[in-house]
Amino acid sequence: MTHVILIHGQGRTPLSMSLLGCRLKRQGYPVHYFGYIVTFQRFERITQRFVRTVQEKIKGQPYIIVGHSLGAIITRAALPHLADHPPRHLVMLAPPNQCSWIAQKMRSNPIYRFLTWDCGRKLASQSFYEDLPQPTVPTTMIAGTRGWPSAISPFGGEANDGVLAVSETRLAGAAEPVRIPATHPFIMNSKQVAKIVIEILQREIRRS
Repeated sequence: MTHVILIHGQGRTPLSMSLLGCRLKRQGYPVHYFGYIVTFQRFERITQRFVRTVQEKIKGQPYIIVGHSLGAIITRAALPHLADHPPRHLVMLAPPNQCSWIAQKMRSNPIYRFLTWDCGRKLASQSFYEDLPQPTVPTTMIAGTRGWPSAISPFGGEANDGVLAVSETRLAGAAEPVRIPATHPFIMNSKQVAKIVIEILQREIRRS
């Protein structure tokens, strides 16, 4: 059976992924959660712990990773260290795959800087993204569109999830993100997300 690793976004906890995890468990898939706190942990340290956690929990079994927001970026950084036993698939939920407008806007805010520390600085750094590894495994990106209405949106008329524009979730050379009507903080709770992940897992079973 293919295992699922769920990794939450910045400022959230594993609890934020629990509804998705419950939906996957009901389908019979083993689910594992990874947690971190950006206020106290550097990005590199979180990534190292994530790699060790995946290796300890999976132990050679097939698996996929579902990462929300910063969780997807941590996974990108971790993939080279998982090259001996990579995930079968990476699902990125509302990933800031580019130096986003909101990260750059917030980087001078002292409260944001205190709460997000090293990770917040990295998400606002173009040089960080230039060095960030591209996914080397099959990848599905999912972007939310239930964000700011165009009349008052800081993203102009572009579809967004309230935090990221759809264009900020894109990866060069990758397929266009799947769009679903969801906001950034709660995209993982969408039934459509669970359906997409389950379909990916079912394809992996047929491929095995």
